[in-house]
Amino acid sequence: MRILVTGAGGYIGSQTCKLLTQQDHEVIAYDVNDIPHKYYKTQVKKCYSLIDTYMLETVDAVVHVAATSLVGPSMKDPALYYRNNIAHTLQLLERCLAAKMKTFVFASSAACYGEPEEDVCHESMASEPCSPYGWSKKMMETILQTYYDAYGFNSVSLRFFNVAGADSDGEMGQAANGTHIIAKAIERTIAGKGFVLNGNDFDTPDGTCVRDYVHVEDVAQGILNSIELLQRDSGAYTFNLGGKRGYSNLEIINTINEHTPLSIDIEYGPARAGDPGSLISDPSAANTMLNWKATHNLDSIVKTAYNWYTKEEVS
Repeated sequence: MRILVTGAGGYIGSQTCKLLTQQDHEVIAYDVNDIPHKYYKTQVKKCYSLIDTYMLETVDAVVHVAATSLVGPSMKDPALYYRNNIAHTLQLLERCLAAKMKTFVFASSAACYGEPEEDVCHESMASEPCSPYGWSKKMMETILQTYYDAYGFNSVSLRFFNVAGADSDGEMGQAANGTHIIAKAIERTIAGKGFVLNGNDFDTPDGTCVRDYVHVEDVAQGILNSIELLQRDSGAYTFNLGGKRGYSNLEIINTINEHTPLSIDIEYGPARAGDPGSLISDPSAANTMLNWKATHNLDSIVKTAYNWYTKEEVS
């Protein structure tokens, strides 16, 4: 298949391009930034308008990973998130419809759940995002459902939980200045800096927030399986991609200390605006319908992340 990947130079996009290429798919890569790998056949230059109807007529599927992310900054500048994550995606969908290209995989987020009333998040539960970032993702899921109802436009929205870890071959990983706790704690400790843990008064067993982590390679596999699902069945689907287990921030710190040579020096800071206390996935729908299951545990996530950051420090 010939597949357009937006955000192809990013953390998830790079790993996805690698897997698709390894599975003999032809990747058309788009990113506003330089693409640091060669897992693509053709590169769309940085101008977004070059993803036009003519180009989309030549592809079999679109994987839309490009987005403005992070909960905290979206609270301060919601317009940026609505413009990039909704308005620009609508432009892409308009061109897809004009090209009669109707296989679309969308990178959504566990941020759609907001502060869930249940301990474990499943796709059919009532939810209300806590941030403009979460709303931008949930709005696009709703739009994709209505596009299927009205136009027969097929899509899969993947609600990623906390994506972490690095390529097992050591070829790619998160860029410098990572924002989630695993990347940030490892990176800052390697650099000889302290680490601020945001919030210790959540309604959780140890007072720190609880999150579900999924390895970036497992996320790439979920994207590939989503493309394959849309080759078999039509519809607008939404799936959780997560590890089915929650870890508190303190558990993460302890795991890093136990499974790497690092000893993390933490201090507590205030909780970030828009952060819920707990987000844990129920990935059973993805297990069944996508034939997908997380294969990396927390130890593997931490190990590959540490190997990547130490490699980057040396290089």
